[in-house]
Amino acid sequence: MSYFAMADLEIADGTTDLSHTPPNKTDAALALDEDAGTTSALCEWAMGLKVTDVPKSVLERVKHLILDGIACGMVGGHVPWSEQCADAVLDYEPPGYCSVIGYTEKLGPLAAAILNGAFIQATELDDYHSSAPLHSASVVLPALLSAAQCLSTGNGRGDKSKQKVVSGLDFLLAAVVGFETGPRAGLALGGAELLTRGWHSGVIFGCPAAALASARLLGLSAEHAESAVGIACTQAGGLMSATYEGMIKRVQHAFAARAGLFGALLARNGYVGIKKVLERRYGGFLSMFSKGNGADPPYDVRRVVDELGQRWEIFNIRVKLHACVGGCHGQVEAIAQLQQKHPERFEAEKLHHITSIRVGLSDPIFAHDGWEPFQRPLETTGAQMDAAYIGASQLVDGQVLLEQFADRNLNRDEVWDLVHKTACYHDPHFDQPHFACGARITVEFDDGIQVEGVLEQPRGYNPAITDEDIRRKYRKLTPSAVDDEQRLQRIQDLVLNLEDIDDISELIELLALPTKNVL
Repeated sequence: MSYFAMADLEIADGTTDLSHTPPNKTDAALALDEDAGTTSALCEWAMGLKVTDVPKSVLERVKHLILDGIACGMVGGHVPWSEQCADAVLDYEPPGYCSVIGYTEKLGPLAAAILNGAFIQATELDDYHSSAPLHSASVVLPALLSAAQCLSTGNGRGDKSKQKVVSGLDFLLAAVVGFETGPRAGLALGGAELLTRGWHSGVIFGCPAAALASARLLGLSAEHAESAVGIACTQAGGLMSATYEGMIKRVQHAFAARAGLFGALLARNGYVGIKKVLERRYGGFLSMFSKGNGADPPYDVRRVVDELGQRWEIFNIRVKLHACVGGCHGQVEAIAQLQQKHPERFEAEKLHHITSIRVGLSDPIFAHDGWEPFQRPLETTGAQMDAAYIGASQLVDGQVLLEQFADRNLNRDEVWDLVHKTACYHDPHFDQPHFACGARITVEFDDGIQVEGVLEQPRGYNPAITDEDIRRKYRKLTPSAVDDEQRLQRIQDLVLNLEDIDDISELIELLALPTKNVL
């Protein structure tokens, strides 16, 4: 049975449960059921969610995921590629009423969502889901920040009669909706399978997430929310060839934020979108993005709403500790373990004795990150997406942080010597559920000695990165972009007490104050 098929049947306790299968329908028929009411059920849940429906542990985790996304946005706003994106957008977009993280200029809601999403994703330090690859904060937060300011300014037209104060609790519940929706859409499509075929999966999974988060904050009915999802999903897309060069990979999750926000804003004014968009067989979201995957069934509508509100995918959103693609975190940590176990072998002055490095990866991560570098130096995007370069950086520097991908470090001989000695391959062992970001590292030396390390799950899987770890990451990252300690503390206090805040405008204003280039 394929990973996709196994994952379709797995539930919270690791068993399978087909007890709800009606005798007159096969399991495959249920998975593809166009009359399942999936989109409608998801919208009803999202628009009807009350704070009493959400465990306190979920609310606490989402507040910390918001804090992590904000940290990434503050650090990412003025790296060179973000500044180039901002310069371009500010050149052609007229002034508006929505704030941009780290900039004093304001833009229209859709343009602001693009920049805020690009900044959160700018440095590869943002969150990722371990089974359905998606950077949730870079999709959900930009849409919500713009939607909140649409409300607070009276639809952008300055109509005071339509102005609405957005509370922290409203913002938090909308974020819960978005963070929970994206992974579920992804799981219905087989999780990481889209990456294997070259789609940028999170840009696709993120469209319904941003739509429902925005719709929730804007106060839409479930019917109008379904229109918002339909409008968002018809805009979904994203090519993983963005891995290799250029800067556009940083913006692609922001495309999903913009698509979802646009869908919600249109639907708010009564514009009707595609209905049943998730489950439609002809031209539907799940149907079309599963084409060619070879799975049987190719998608499963049930996974979108399976145990909705009871089993929380939010807890499978991982927080990054290394400034590279999440799929290579297991590789980084496996190499670190070898460095600790064999310090005499991996001293900096002895690395030239290495003759070969073999890196075994899961199928989607091998397809995504196991490519052989075709140019020297790589651009920053490519370097952060290439397993050979990432591993060489860990070997040379003992860390994989932003510094390793600064322009001044991209063409070092000691790194490239190891890059050219590295060969990646697909290791089926890591195709098991939740092993996708693990790695097998085999290093051979010129005296014939060979050492091997296997790490099935990087840090943050079991046990997960704690909320305290996230706060520590925020405090470590943000001073590089902001000198004002009081501002950083106030942002943290506001985010971690969202449910008690009557008006989030202060938080938005603090985020819009200038930040600086960390590189």
